[in-house]
Amino acid sequence: MKGSIGIIGGMGPQASAYMYKTLIDLAISEFNAVNNDDFPEILLHSVPVPDFISSKEKREIALTMLKKRVKTLNNMDLAYLSIACNTAHMLLNELQSVSIVPFISMIDAVVTVVVNDNIKKVGLLGTPSTLRSKMYQKAFSQYGIKVITPDKKDFSNLEKIIRDVIIGMLTKKNEKQLVYLANRLKKRGSQGIVLGCTELPLVFPKNYSIPVYNSVEILSRTLLQKYYKL
Repeated sequence: MKGSIGIIGGMGPQASAYMYKTLIDLAISEFNAVNNDDFPEILLHSVPVPDFISSKEKREIALTMLKKRVKTLNNMDLAYLSIACNTAHMLLNELQSVSIVPFISMIDAVVTVVVNDNIKKVGLLGTPSTLRSKMYQKAFSQYGIKVITPDKKDFSNLEKIIRDVIIGMLTKKNEKQLVYLANRLKKRGSQGIVLGCTELPLVFPKNYSIPVYNSVEILSRTLLQKYYKL
């Protein structure tokens, strides 16, 4: 029996549900799943951690909660673990240290796809914390890829859009604002746009003038490729 795919979610719940649906949709469209037993076994563990983005105290609370959940998941016959949140990848190394199951990094998966597309400059949209952490910038720099990020004055708009999505407010206004920010990155030389927040694909238009790298879709496809090779 194949091991299961584990997803640590809840940051936020809308994006976690979207990742689950994406896994199912891709299993059908790209891996020929038809019958129930063709689909992967998926364990989605939605953890209501406090918003630790700008609080060191809450970060420690969130890390303690997530480490406890990871230790529980060690007993669940998982093949791989993943986190349905770009920002929470700041905790990835610490979570991997208590896991017997390998984590598949969303950031690494996205970088691999962009590198394979031979793109030299990529625009990045995400939470202010993800942008400031430079997780993507450091990963891309190893391949000589320049990352173009929004101006700091746009960070608050990005955060508002993301927080609206978390509570289910998928508005045309938010879509237009997001496209406006993407257009500005494109004018500065971006050859593609990375949606480096798992909420953003829920509000970003399906068709855009340059390649869009959906971090949820890319991680989901990577997990399925590994699963079906087991």
